[in-house]
Amino acid sequence: MKFNIPIKYIFTGLLLFCLHNAATAQLQCDNDTSYLRSLIDLKTGYYLDFQGGLYPAGSNEIPYSHKAAGMNISRSVLPLNAVGNLDLLDGKAGFICLGASTAGNAFNHFKTKAEADPTVNPCLRIANCAVGAKGLEIMIDTVVNNWYWDDEIMPDVEAAGITRYQVQVVWLMVTSRVDSILTWPYQPFAVTDKYEQLMPVLLAKFPNLKEVFLSGFNYGGYADPTKEFYEMIKEPSSYWNNWSVKFLIENQIEGDPDLKFTSPDRKSPWLSWGPHLWADGMRANTTDGLRWNCAVDYKPDGGGYHMSNEGKDKEGKIIFDFFKNSPIAADWFNYGARWVSCDPEMRSNQTEIIPNRLSVYPNPANQNIMVEMDDIESETVHIQLINTIGTVVATQVETAINNYVYASINVDQLPNGVYLMLVTADDKTAVNKVLICH
Repeated sequence: MKFNIPIKYIFTGLLLFCLHNAATAQLQCDNDTSYLRSLIDLKTGYYLDFQGGLYPAGSNEIPYSHKAAGMNISRSVLPLNAVGNLDLLDGKAGFICLGASTAGNAFNHFKTKAEADPTVNPCLRIANCAVGAKGLEIMIDTVVNNWYWDDEIMPDVEAAGITRYQVQVVWLMVTSRVDSILTWPYQPFAVTDKYEQLMPVLLAKFPNLKEVFLSGFNYGGYADPTKEFYEMIKEPSSYWNNWSVKFLIENQIEGDPDLKFTSPDRKSPWLSWGPHLWADGMRANTTDGLRWNCAVDYKPDGGGYHMSNEGKDKEGKIIFDFFKNSPIAADWFNYGARWVSCDPEMRSNQTEIIPNRLSVYPNPANQNIMVEMDDIESETVHIQLINTIGTVVATQVETAINNYVYASINVDQLPNGVYLMLVTADDKTAVNKVLICH
């Protein structure tokens, strides 16, 4: 059977189809404000009976005791080998992103900036492990959905040249796809509960994980109502996601036993805010000046949650600036004295100074370890003794005289065991294993 359809109707149908597709691809750019106040602007003010601020008591500053704990834990981030043991010669420190595509797109831009910056820790290996369209409910169900970890996350970790035992820091930006009915405060509470369930899963998957930095979503007012994830993104969903992060971190600060981050019986990594990304569309935050411009920062066909290249680069820079300048993260993110063994130039030259210029004796030692080095061009020599969990247990700074240094390290109060002697001079580092046996 043949149908003779007038050509004008064909063209009319095609035109309507194209107009429909064009309409559904447009962002809701008129929704450039929700009249909600960001957590960082709200501070001691209240939203529906809950006080603002990133941290308790309406503060945007991390409480002193939690900050001190985080800084101590940051100092335990060290280069590890493939099975998780300290390895100053060839070890790596893994830093990964977890979340959906909204996290992964920005993280790629962050990663490019970090890997191009010579002042970033040379031991750091950064992996984008975000998986599009997957939420907390998938991540926490390791019985039905363990494929998520085995088939998606771990291959991305390995592609970055690290193992799960070397992953020590996570940046997390994700929400739940099943908790999308907007009822305050039960919806953000439900997401917080899933964050809490995720933490022991992360410890099981990454046994040496130390810290998790969390971010909530950025502005969702431009969300396209025809798209699949509209309910998760539209405001106040994205705004409430930031409250879920706040509730989780406050729970740990206030001593929730299910979020205990110290041994024994550790149930969670140490938690903190990462970069705060929410702003009320074009109505810029007072605190940091951040705003999100629909026409510039979002893709026309991105559903109101996928950013343009400009938006991803903007978000990537915010992430980079956070980790670069955070007093907690900076200790492992930036190139410091304790990362000098990871310097590629040092690693290529270290065999030059270990056999010929450095002597460490006696070995085994029971009271003092003697360190000798000659043919030194610099005046200052840094000496560190590090135990097997990465703690610096002794440190000395010596001045070379006539290109020679001789030092004595007292070890009579240290427990028996294997230690690493790290000696830095001439911008190169020598590493020797030392056995202490009383």
